Amino acid sequence: MRKLALLFAGISTVISCSRIPEKESTTAQDARPVIEHLYSKSVADSFTVSISLPTGYRAREDKKYPVVYLLDGNLYFDIMATTLRKYSEVGLSPHVILVGIGYKDFSTMDSLRTRDDTYPVAIPEYEMSTSGGAPKFLSFIARELIPYIDKNYHSNSSKRVLMGHSLGGYFTTFALLRTLEGERTGIQGFIAASPSLHYNKYFLADKFKKLSLSSDTNPNLRVYVTYGGMEDSQDEPGSRGLKELTLDLSGVFDSGKHSRVQFKSDIFSNLDHMDTQLPTFIKGLQWVVTDKK
Repeated sequence: MRKLALLFAGISTVISCSRIPEKESTTAQDARPVIEHLYSKSVADSFTVSISLPTGYRAREDKKYPVVYLLDGNLYFDIMATTLRKYSEVGLSPHVILVGIGYKDFSTMDSLRTRDDTYPVAIPEYEMSTSGGAPKFLSFIARELIPYIDKNYHSNSSKRVLMGHSLGGYFTTFALLRTLEGERTGIQGFIAASPSLHYNKYFLADKFKKLSLSSDTNPNLRVYVTYGGMEDSQDEPGSRGLKELTLDLSGVFDSGKHSRVQFKSDIFSNLDHMDTQLPTFIKGLQWVVTDKK
């Protein structure tokens, strides 16, 4: 597996959460992220969950917001929370509740994301110390984290989005596959930046080709997948190119039996693997949540 992909390679008890001074204005309170440490029975481990609320959240208790579940929260949560807050103020992104799923620190994330983001267990040549736990991680998100957020925040249950990059993008497409197969994940939008679909010799990509859509599939699913145009130069000889993978996915969803799934893809010509995440997340949310072309 490519080294770059490896680089960044629920809920029973709330242990702690951040406190907000009572004298702060509601705007200042909205801007302060909530940090919670949540234990997952599905994974048998704890996660650090960071929650960013949109401006005006506490002033409008009757309003429900889309919820965006962001993987690799230790790396991407802070920058995405700041970006979405500023962009939403000028109409460049939707007002959302951002939920960053992370670990106790960055080094823990770097070691455990291979456990949680992948399926099946990695082939020996990848030399991963732990892998294959994506089904348990998806169970944590769908059966523990989402119910917790719905119970404690003003969430719109019909607009939930999962997004991730690299191995996080792989997990996002894994969650999409399970959703299309009939698993009730509760997720309607999937945003994958440079998903590592070469994992285990294109296991997941080949699964999509053979997919039979479940009759229970939500007809309102939206999927946004991107790659950087410079990524092909990093592939090993004989590997399937990223354009080919993107066209394969597009072909799956353009076929009649999957026509209920709205699929959109982009290849950012001058970007490589480690540059695609932020433009993908912004453009993806513009289309998946607000229908901006």
